[in-house]
Amino acid sequence: MEMYLGVAAKFLVAVVSIVIIIRMIGQKELSQTTPIDLVFIIMLGDIVGGMIHERDFKFTHIIFIVTIWGLLMWSAEKLTRKKTFERWMDGKPEVIIRNGSVNAQLMNKENLTMQELNTQLRKKGVFDIKEVKIGILEIDGSVDVSREGYEQ
Repeated sequence: MEMYLGVAAKFLVAVVSIVIIIRMIGQKELSQTTPIDLVFIIMLGDIVGGMIHERDFKFTHIIFIVTIWGLLMWSAEKLTRKKTFERWMDGKPEVIIRNGSVNAQLMNKENLTMQELNTQLRKKGVFDIKEVKIGILEIDGSVDVSREGYEQ
């Protein structure tokens, strides 16, 4: 029973520490998550999971590791405000459809299938690629479309 209480207490300390650090960094919603944030989240999950079950880890170790994680995440956030680093880390929006024609090179580069592209278009109310004047593949993987000036 004592082991379970220790694991629960470590987990609670880790969660509270993580929430405090994320609030200090300024992440307010999941839609702000970038690829580097995802890497840090995966790393943190692994670190905390290992620490919780390790008997030799103390509460101060958890707070220390989570603080280092927070500093690294904060540093990455500051670096992404520099244009060159931001483009390298997050990518940039690119035109994937122009006047109903799909950019096959970009599709290959982004490992995007026609089925995935069509799904994104349907979410925007477009059921025929030929209707799209400009389709932009956003850095989050969504596709924004413009049908302005579309002529059949």
